[in-house]
Amino acid sequence: MSSRRVALVTGSAGGIGRAVVAALAEAGCAVAGLDQVDAGRDAEDLALRGDVSEPDTVERAVERVGSVLGPVEVLVNAAGIGGPFHRVDEVALDEWERLFAVNVRGPWLLCRKLLPEMAARRRGRVINIASVQGLRGAARSSTYVATKHALVGLTRALALEWGGHGITVNAICPGYVDTPMGLRPDVDPGAAQALARIPSGRQARPDEIAAAVAFLAGERAAYVNGAVLVVDGGLSAG
Repeated sequence: MSSRRVALVTGSAGGIGRAVVAALAEAGCAVAGLDQVDAGRDAEDLALRGDVSEPDTVERAVERVGSVLGPVEVLVNAAGIGGPFHRVDEVALDEWERLFAVNVRGPWLLCRKLLPEMAARRRGRVINIASVQGLRGAARSSTYVATKHALVGLTRALALEWGGHGITVNAICPGYVDTPMGLRPDVDPGAAQALARIPSGRQARPDEIAAAVAFLAGERAAYVNGAVLVVDGGLSAG
């Protein structure tokens, strides 16, 4: 088993999750990644496959990480899916349920499993990747917006529940990030208009979100609990 702090990152195969894996590895963590796909992940000490919304997957993943690397001290819930971009009456029930399964039930299952274990050791960090749309509304994105509001609420509630056990639970709310889920000016006519609303004039790089995760996972953030850190280039400042 590793003598380094052990981190488990979901959604680790790409986008923000992959950048978080690299940042935590650079910070000295032993990193396990959990994703449905294998995308040539090379920064992880342990790569696991599975759906975070399935209880059996979560149980097996945590047990595997514990047996190979040691107890999880840092949990980063970065797995997430977007859409459907429809009016509420046009959203199918299975679309609604799938987004909630991945974006909310997955983090909840992992927290339910790992928080008592962290509390027993009186040491733990949980960082949930939410969204600026978890703090405001957006037309034709009601399902996604609802899941991110739920994740922000879960973060705050768990911070209150577990803050007295040596654990911090925080959320990061990115704006647009240069990933497959971000703005695509090459294919979306509305992307240029959206970019123009960002005071910084560009989307975030995944490593910029990962840097915020690494801070919250580190010792300097030991007194940061229940925070919702917005990393959006000023998009939500107005």
